[in-house]
Amino acid sequence: MPIEIRKAFEDDVNAIFNIDKFSFDLPWSKKSIRMLIVEDKLAEILIAALDGKVTSYISYMKIFDEIHIQNVATAPEYRGRGIGSKLLKHLISYADDNNLKITLEVNTKNTRALSLYKKYGFKAVSIRKDYYGIDKDAFIMWRD
Repeated sequence: MPIEIRKAFEDDVNAIFNIDKFSFDLPWSKKSIRMLIVEDKLAEILIAALDGKVTSYISYMKIFDEIHIQNVATAPEYRGRGIGSKLLKHLISYADDNNLKITLEVNTKNTRALSLYKKYGFKAVSIRKDYYGIDKDAFIMWRD
């Protein structure tokens, strides 16, 4: 069955939260996720669904001529299938169609994510020391 990519709805909060808690050391709260979906005028969350089940999401903010990616995550049981890559590709197509640059931070030790971002033309331009905690630096990456 094909992967559906769409904007997140309030009904998706629990699914996004469950993906988040298995993906990050400091997951977002359900309240924060709901706020991004319902109230935040700059932020959007796209989800990928397979057979109606939310498998992945990408959250970002649109600010003037930039998109700032906040999080990209896939449920553990769906990793390695290219679903996160499809979400990123979808967002890149949107950015390209609207002449937007994209930026993000990624842990310098997250080789899987770095490989994905480099595949789609992101370049590391700087480092944020201790961005994810002590001795957990982040690359600042851009795609023009």
